[in-house]
Amino acid sequence: MDADKLKGMAIVSINEGATLGHIDDLLFDTRGLGVEALRVKGSGQSFVVPFSQVKNVGADAVTVESSQVAQVVAKDSPVGALAGLSQFKRLKVVDEAGTLFGTVNSVDVDPLTGRVLSLTARKGGVLGLGGETTIIDGGSVRSVGAEVMTVAQGQATPAAE
Repeated sequence: MDADKLKGMAIVSINEGATLGHIDDLLFDTRGLGVEALRVKGSGQSFVVPFSQVKNVGADAVTVESSQVAQVVAKDSPVGALAGLSQFKRLKVVDEAGTLFGTVNSVDVDPLTGRVLSLTARKGGVLGLGGETTIIDGGSVRSVGAEVMTVAQGQATPAAE
């Protein structure tokens, strides 16, 4: 599932039959390369739902067992240090040989586990036209830094335009 499609989806508590809020951002663990938590806005407040507490990602909503899974994030919490989707999408993608594939354009996540299945990098073009798009398997990601993501050599596939 395209990570961008999760943004704006409702979080629904199965036990209470209530909408807790809507997903504002996905928070990535860059070491484990997966969604660690969902940042949710609802009722004038912001909180997180650990991805491990997600019961199901449906076409219209994300379900959790209970509203008790919602957590307010303290300023010094490790969750606060996780990279949001917009930060993730600013990363340059370079392979071991030093080839630049561009900047992360989209991220495909497994709706059951939150793991990054694949991502696309894009370079060149104007307003989404032209340029090159490359598909990278999530398993080939070697490391994720503050500005650059490195991938194994030979693991990127040019996308058909």
